[in-house]
Amino acid sequence: MTKKDIEDWSFEEMLKGAVKAEINSQEVYEHLAGRAKSFVIKDRFEFLAGEEEKHEKFLRDLYKSVKKEEDMEIQEKTPVPLPFIRFSDDMDESEIIDQAMEAELAAKDFYHKMADKAKDIGLKKNPKKLLTYLAGMEQNHYHILKEEFERINEFEEFDEYHPGMHLGP
Repeated sequence: MTKKDIEDWSFEEMLKGAVKAEINSQEVYEHLAGRAKSFVIKDRFEFLAGEEEKHEKFLRDLYKSVKKEEDMEIQEKTPVPLPFIRFSDDMDESEIIDQAMEAELAAKDFYHKMADKAKDIGLKKNPKKLLTYLAGMEQNHYHILKEEFERINEFEEFDEYHPGMHLGP
């Protein structure tokens, strides 16, 4: 699939791209939870992973209401311009979180665009309000990540100036 203007995307294509992004975010947050040494940070990333899983389910259910007889097939490449978050054990948490912050803001904007397009798909229950609510949730995720990003950067900076910080007595 090639990149195209949002006006040219079908609502179904938008749903598929959004599900792919939610799956990616869930994997990222599970990865970060697995790396966390603090139970508070681990819980925070597990919460975010759970939220992304709920978003994925909501979007899949919405797809089924639009395409009643079809299961959603997620393609490797999508024309939907949602950022894919790269992550690995070799990357700093701050680098992963920085990408995730950008992805959450992009998802927020995308869900607002989906909400605008949703009014034209002819469902009995218009998903516009739910997609707008989902956009707000993505904004909240951004703020959670921003707090973690600032803490990590402060801690990394502190650790740089006080390398013995983690040494025991």
